[in-house]
Amino acid sequence: MRVTRDVLAAGTLLVLGLVYGVLSVGEGLGSVGDTGAGFFPFVVALVLVAASAVVLVRSVRGTVASEESAEADDDKADHGDVHWWRIAGVLGAAMLVPAVGETVGMIVTLSVALVLIARVMGVSRWLNALILGVAFGAATWLIFVYWLYVPLPAGTLGLV
Repeated sequence: MRVTRDVLAAGTLLVLGLVYGVLSVGEGLGSVGDTGAGFFPFVVALVLVAASAVVLVRSVRGTVASEESAEADDDKADHGDVHWWRIAGVLGAAMLVPAVGETVGMIVTLSVALVLIARVMGVSRWLNALILGVAFGAATWLIFVYWLYVPLPAGTLGLV
């Protein structure tokens, strides 16, 4: 078996997902009606482990597109360029959440971060990015605060 970047990345994410899952169980899962602190992290861990396992198996079998075929496709389309400014922009916007989420409020911070990420990733109009951010904030509030009764930090603005 040839260890490729895909195999290495999928294996690493699989191990991290397993560790994350074990740690989340330690926090307490609770039940669907009365979720514990580890319930949602456990669901995330399950998804991460399942996706990583699928990619790992496909990479080992060789059914994932190899680097050689990706280079051949470069003649047809521009798949090989890495846009580092986009990566930095997404990471910077994502870092807003842990940096100011407690102070400003989690829903507001998530919405603003998503607006910025949308713009960095190519949404051309500010109005479209704002609609996306507001819709995401409303959906987050509806799911976590209204339906699941998960208290999110309201911050100094008092906005959930």
